[in-house]
Amino acid sequence: MPNFKTHISTGIFIFPFFFLLFNSIYSHLFYPIYYVSHEIFISFLLFVLGSDFPDVDHNSSFINKLFRLLLIFGSVFYLFEYDYLYKKYLRPYFNNNVYSFFIILVGTLIGIILGKIFNKLTKHRGMWHSIITGIVLSLFIYLLNFKYRLPIKIFYSLSFMSGFSIHIILDKTFPSKNN
Repeated sequence: MPNFKTHISTGIFIFPFFFLLFNSIYSHLFYPIYYVSHEIFISFLLFVLGSDFPDVDHNSSFINKLFRLLLIFGSVFYLFEYDYLYKKYLRPYFNNNVYSFFIILVGTLIGIILGKIFNKLTKHRGMWHSIITGIVLSLFIYLLNFKYRLPIKIFYSLSFMSGFSIHIILDKTFPSKNN
């Protein structure tokens, strides 16, 4: 199977062709898209991340480590964002600095535990190596970008889906590269 370097390099190399193809088709069917530079950057990032994302279920892969790190950050953020417990019950007993320390500590532990559970529940080349998973994740990306214009939402979701598909195609085309 192709390795991290192959998947990422292929994603980086193919993105400009995807960009040209997407813009040609969208402009022909609807109207030309005028981009802000960060929109192209985000699409490029989604494409390249998508090109390695199916390996998120491989415990030693870069994308798995990044995913587990994001679980930690997400857990800490969630606990700070929805700090109902502190506002309702703990404010009289803890000052804000002590409370923040505990939120960071608990959020980190929750993120680590979620990462361990994820690694235990998934197996390499399982559900994450499925086109259906790519479609679901791309739809999720489309729905999360509610503040963007329609062509950018489509651009982002298709960027991720195309990178994801390239990973699957590479794995099917070169099944024994690392064996």
